[in-house]
Amino acid sequence: MNSENRRINVSKILAGRAVWGWYLLLVVPVVVGALDTRFMTPIALPGYLILTLGSSFGSYLFPTFELWVFWAPFFVGMYLISVGLAAAYRAVRETFVAFK
Repeated sequence: MNSENRRINVSKILAGRAVWGWYLLLVVPVVVGALDTRFMTPIALPGYLILTLGSSFGSYLFPTFELWVFWAPFFVGMYLISVGLAAAYRAVRETFVAFK
């Protein structure tokens, strides 16, 4: 494997379409639901659960912080989860392509 292929693989792992697809799927429903609760859908449940758990843990560690402060760790955490989900998606996809 040459260095160009390795660079492409790293960029796909950290910022590929699958990463941003998962990120948008996890974050956008929560943000839209937070702006207006009428738009809260079941799709927002995983992100909302992670935001709730992170906010409660953050409030336990930093009780003087307001809740809006915990949105930044939520966005970063969702990105890390998206990278993991995209890597799993890519591994499953390559497995099934190998059997063709």
